[in-house]
Amino acid sequence: MQRDGDQPSRLEALHALERRKDLFAFKVDGWSAWRVLRNPLHRQAEALPLAKPTQAQSSRVLSALRGSLRLLGLLVAGGRRELLVKTCRSGLRLPVGDRFRDVYFDGLLETGRSFAKLEEINSPDFDRQAAASCFPATLDPVVFTFWGMLLARLLPVRAAQDYCDRLAVLLEQEVGLVLSARWLLSRISTAYWQSRLYELLLRRLKPRAVLVSDTGEYGLSIACKRQGVRFVELQHGVFDAVHPDAIPTWVSGTPVELVLPDVLACRGDYWIEQLDGTRQGRDHARPVGNELIDRARARRKQRQSRAELSLVLSSQGLDSERLAQWIKALVAAAPAGLSWQLAIKLHPVYDAGNRAFAPLCSDHRIRVIGGAEQPNIFDLMAEADLHLSIASACHFDAAALGVPSVVIPLAGHEAMLKAVDGRLIHLARQPADPWSLCPDAGVEADAQRYSEPGFVFNLARLLA
Repeated sequence: MQRDGDQPSRLEALHALERRKDLFAFKVDGWSAWRVLRNPLHRQAEALPLAKPTQAQSSRVLSALRGSLRLLGLLVAGGRRELLVKTCRSGLRLPVGDRFRDVYFDGLLETGRSFAKLEEINSPDFDRQAAASCFPATLDPVVFTFWGMLLARLLPVRAAQDYCDRLAVLLEQEVGLVLSARWLLSRISTAYWQSRLYELLLRRLKPRAVLVSDTGEYGLSIACKRQGVRFVELQHGVFDAVHPDAIPTWVSGTPVELVLPDVLACRGDYWIEQLDGTRQGRDHARPVGNELIDRARARRKQRQSRAELSLVLSSQGLDSERLAQWIKALVAAAPAGLSWQLAIKLHPVYDAGNRAFAPLCSDHRIRVIGGAEQPNIFDLMAEADLHLSIASACHFDAAALGVPSVVIPLAGHEAMLKAVDGRLIHLARQPADPWSLCPDAGVEADAQRYSEPGFVFNLARLLA
């Protein structure tokens, strides 16, 4: 994603620098140091107004210490597990009676495979769901982050010092990013020590495969390569050729050196097309779908027609104040006599504590639904006539359900412009524009293009 002003030039400068100076070439312990720096540096250059979840340092330390004891217990007890999965607490979004399922891996775990589950606590709003989890977490992976960062501070990878010294100068001179060599070295060293710690766990559990719910798991991926364990990464959100973890085909090196997954489990063929020109798209991407989309498709087939127009907006914790004002203008532009309702679904992580939309609830037609509250965004879209967002991956999920989706022209929306087709995905230039799209709702989607049907079966087949 890019926004107005100097951000595109900073990103372009960063990409030009990495190619001209062959920044991928320098290796630490057999893997590219630039590979673990590229994503955070891209985000620094991008500088989008994205809300960031916070957690008290004392709370993280206590969680890490508790996790250390549990890790020691795992290492002592050992015992082979067929799978090691790493997910996040905000994935507990699928209610099953009075319990909750993880939307990424619990469908696979229901097949009876032995497993260990690492669950990152990325939001405090899902503690109730965690207490009623169908498959409770084995360990909080904050232990690997905590000890990785501490060891990085005490025992940094000195072999990377000169590289970081030179890189800090280049980033300031050519990109305008002012970052210390110490910060760069800390990132590299943390990945190094995390990989060593993860190796201890892999040696004891001896899994056939490791599955992760998001990109950026460098330490765990490196450990898997060293231990010969298959590493499967699920697509999380928008993952295309401009994503900082998507490695261009001009970059030379083995999958081990470039910390690439053995399999990138994409949602559908559309996403593999969007990875054209990348190592992942060429060598590693496979269409597997998404369980929530599978369920939403079945629900949408049972949808009853009604006179009232149903709109759903998915927030991202992105440019929230201006988004609230845009929605206010959208409401003011609604055609007289039109019956409608709007559900604003907050992001399960980045909208924690977000009150920007609260004033809108004075209109009885508008409701704001917390990220951890039901219904989830897929259930809402299954019943919707129109979906709206800035640059959420939900645009493509809506397309997979046949729901027209509107791109709101605020910070970060530029990332969606290539996807606007005037059929399933539209660009609103003014707040009044979405109302003119409503009569065209109900467009049929090419289901398999955006999300392959049969997620659980497809994922299990990858592991066969």
